[in-house]
Amino acid sequence: MMDIKLQGFNIIILILSGIAIAYIAYPLATISIFIEPATLLDSLSRPQIGNAFLLSIVSATISTLLLSLFGIPLAYFLARYNNFPGKFLLRIIVIIPLVLPPLASGALLLGVFGPYSPLVQTFPGIEFTQSTLGIIIAQTYVAAPFMILASQAAFESVDESYENIARVLGKTRLETFFRISLPLAKNGIVTGFILSWVRAVGELGATMMMAYNPHTISIQIFEDNAIGGLRNAIPDIMLAILLSIVAIVMFYFTRKGQLQEALKLQW
Repeated sequence: MMDIKLQGFNIIILILSGIAIAYIAYPLATISIFIEPATLLDSLSRPQIGNAFLLSIVSATISTLLLSLFGIPLAYFLARYNNFPGKFLLRIIVIIPLVLPPLASGALLLGVFGPYSPLVQTFPGIEFTQSTLGIIIAQTYVAAPFMILASQAAFESVDESYENIARVLGKTRLETFFRISLPLAKNGIVTGFILSWVRAVGELGATMMMAYNPHTISIQIFEDNAIGGLRNAIPDIMLAILLSIVAIVMFYFTRKGQLQEALKLQW
């Protein structure tokens, strides 16, 4: 009787899983309908696409490095310092960019970095909007939760007794952080880095508000589709898919490294 129920359950899971896979894969498969081999290479060689592709990679990398510099210490703070007033409010602040519509995030950023904001009046020579700096600001804001939350989970998974032992042996808190905490949490932090980078590359809404020009790959897709339809945007989309595949491979090997280390610790 149990075998029959189990088989029925497996059938239901397979059917629902197949529907989910088909829903995700079918739009990717339809790309072949719109590809024109004779003009594909010419389309890919357009300077606008190459510039947008390169700008997305460079700006997303800078944004993620900035998040690493400030987000990892914040993640450690949230993971290790549990008893202080306002911690729940701080957690909400960290998560807000994750749930806020990107266009709303961009509008909020314009309030800080727009042409009439006090900050811009203080630094009149710096182009905070319609510039690469504006792109980085937008990407950093929307990608921040991915770095912070993933790193926080990584630090929380580290047994705090290792840090206490290092402190007993005479290591300073800074030495303990760099020689114990970071190495033990590195896989989770790398995962956060990859997820933040992917989010920064794919950012559209906040970037459109802050810096429609110069174009990132997401804005280039939006503009090419608006001008010439999906067929015109296919080269941009193919490059975006290529970036996604690279990120997925990096994420896979990071997770694989975590599994291998766990098995080593177990045995």
